[in-house]
Amino acid sequence: MGPNRRNYYRILHVQPEAPLQVITASYRTMMSKLRLHPELGGDTAGAALINEAYAVLRDPAKRARYDLKLRGPRAAARDRPGASPAAQTAEAPRACPFCRASTPPEIHARTRCHRCGSPLAPPPARPLGKSELFGRRSVPRMSRSDSVMLFDGWQKPVRSAQLRDLSMSGVSILTETKIERQQVIRIVGPCFDILATVVGCRSDGRRIEVHASLLNAIFTKQKGVVVSVKT
Repeated sequence: MGPNRRNYYRILHVQPEAPLQVITASYRTMMSKLRLHPELGGDTAGAALINEAYAVLRDPAKRARYDLKLRGPRAAARDRPGASPAAQTAEAPRACPFCRASTPPEIHARTRCHRCGSPLAPPPARPLGKSELFGRRSVPRMSRSDSVMLFDGWQKPVRSAQLRDLSMSGVSILTETKIERQQVIRIVGPCFDILATVVGCRSDGRRIEVHASLLNAIFTKQKGVVVSVKT
């Protein structure tokens, strides 16, 4: 079997800047509380992938080499002292996370997908060590009760949902439709347009509360009730 090409940070549901304590906590939650360990009923192949990711990210030297490989030459050029503003833009993903269309070579703060219109730039940087972990709040969120538009798949009909809360790392909404974990969804509200990966769903008997970790975002207001964004 060749080397795994999936993102180890995504496998463990942590951000690239997460400290070792957060990575370890996520790993233990997945293997024990979420019962992904084979002895607890988990899938052997899935557990092997989780172990592979943890073995690399827990080791400082291995993690440093992996980060360098993950970031690639474009990011290295961007980080050089005196790099031009064009070189300092975010490294472009190969495809839009929502519709899988190809992306432009450079991603700026307000770049959108040419096919579906989704934002392609990640949200502003979070404080060091802050990350979304299985739907738990990692940084304080500002509660809202706005109605939002929910797209739970490319070319699927728009659904109505209610925003519960939103932060730079995660979002929570109420909807009538269950959404599978790891599904990429798009949520459009009065002052934001975001893509997020579902990390959990739970029902109160009437509606379903969906928790998701932010992937990309465009905020139409730099300062407001929900978040404060610096660009």
